[in-house]
Amino acid sequence: MNLYSKSSNKLSKNQIHNICRLKDTHWKYGLKSQKYFFFKNVSHEDIHNIIFIKKKIIGYTLLRKSKIKYSRKQENYLHFDTLIINKKFRGKNISKKLMQLNNRVIKKNKTFSILLCNKSMIKYYKRFNWNEIDKKMIRSKSRKTYMIYNKEMKKKFILLRNK
Repeated sequence: MNLYSKSSNKLSKNQIHNICRLKDTHWKYGLKSQKYFFFKNVSHEDIHNIIFIKKKIIGYTLLRKSKIKYSRKQENYLHFDTLIINKKFRGKNISKKLMQLNNRVIKKNKTFSILLCNKSMIKYYKRFNWNEIDKKMIRSKSRKTYMIYNKEMKKKFILLRNK
C-alpha cells in the first residue's frame, strides 16, 4: 500500500481517469460527467491524497485550496471536498490511513480545513480530531454540519470571526 499527496498539475491523465472512475462508483453520474466536473472545478494547486495498492487507486481525498472571508479579512484554507474508499477495501482501516495523511497535509500547509458532512458522519470525523463549527459562525442554509481541523487555526478563525 502506497500513500501519495500530489497537486493536480502533477497527476497523470491516467490517474485523473482512475480518480473519476473511483468517484463514479459512489456518485453515479457517469465517467464523462465526473471528468467534466474534475476539469471544471479542480484547480492546478488543489491537493489529491491517494492510496494505491498495486497501481490501483483504492482511496482518495481532494483538498481544494480556497479562501474564506470573515470580519473583512480573507484567509486561505483547504476545503475537504471528497473522501472515498473502494467498496472492496472498506472496513480495513484504509480510511484511517487516508485521514491521517489528510491531517498531516493540512498541518504541513500551515492552515486549517473545513468540510461539510451529514450528521451520520460527525462521529467518524471527530475520531480524527475534527470539530464541529457552531452554525452561528457560518452563513449557510445547508442542513449539513460544518467541521474544522487544526485546533490552532480554529482558535484564530474563531477569534477573527467574533471581532
